[in-house]
Amino acid sequence: MDVERTMEFILQRQAKAENEMAAMRKLVVAGMRIIAKQGENLNKLAVAQKELTAEVRELAKAQKTTETKLQGFIDSLRRGGNGRHSRN
Repeated sequence: MDVERTMEFILQRQAKAENEMAAMRKLVVAGMRIIAKQGENLNKLAVAQKELTAEVRELAKAQKTTETKLQGFIDSLRRGGNGRHSRN
């Protein structure tokens, strides 16, 4: 009778271990999906960062052009004359 109880105990423990292993497998699969999704998101973020960097460069270039033109306009106002040459 002791042998039967020992065998029953071993079978119960084995069944419990198998259930735990199945649950761990599910967790690993879910974790791998999350990691894969994070990788996709990182790739999308890297592309967006490159696009943003290019747009900022274009904006900086346009700003320099605007500054140059504005300075020219300010200089022309300082010279005065409203398009006429001033005589000294």
